[in-house]
Amino acid sequence: MKNSKEQILKTSLLLFLQKGFKEVTMNEIVKSSGFSKGAFYHYFSSKEEVFKEVIHVYFSQMLKLDYATLPSGSLKSFYQSNLEIQEEREKIMHSWYQETLEGDEPKNIYYILFDAVRLLPDIKIQQAQRIEEELKAWENVITNAMATGEIKTTFSPENLAKQFVYSSDGIAMHMVMISSSDQLTDEVRAVWDSLYQSIKT
Repeated sequence: MKNSKEQILKTSLLLFLQKGFKEVTMNEIVKSSGFSKGAFYHYFSSKEEVFKEVIHVYFSQMLKLDYATLPSGSLKSFYQSNLEIQEEREKIMHSWYQETLEGDEPKNIYYILFDAVRLLPDIKIQQAQRIEEELKAWENVITNAMATGEIKTTFSPENLAKQFVYSSDGIAMHMVMISSSDQLTDEVRAVWDSLYQSIKT
């Protein structure tokens, strides 16, 4: 039911994903959310205010990953679990879109992140911290995989961790350029599988 602040945020998220921050108007958000202007402005007074809360409530959730919850006994199980979580998040985003808006589904979720980094300085700091945590988690798992004999490589754990993480980021950037993230997880899986096969013992 369209009767809550959560509905406003979800609708706004999908509009921002669809068009980008600049192109979405406040009137469009109000109309798509199903609220009257009076009811809407009870929650938010500006598009910037809506965007900031959307990023903190929803988009940060879609990016944040507690690496301590992933299996660390092997590198393969670690990265496969990572991919499974990403697939599940993509399904959640798809279901939000299906239940909230009509029309073409957004093809790229990364545009909104660029808007967030540009418009919200604290998001840039959070992203830097997230990347640091991500690299450290990969490095720890790789160190263990080398110690147990699961993999053999001349790369240091730090450099191999960067190869996994940065290859994923690079694929995401490529998807931005071609305006589609539909196959992102499949593309990342193919690259990670190949990289793993090249170092497993």
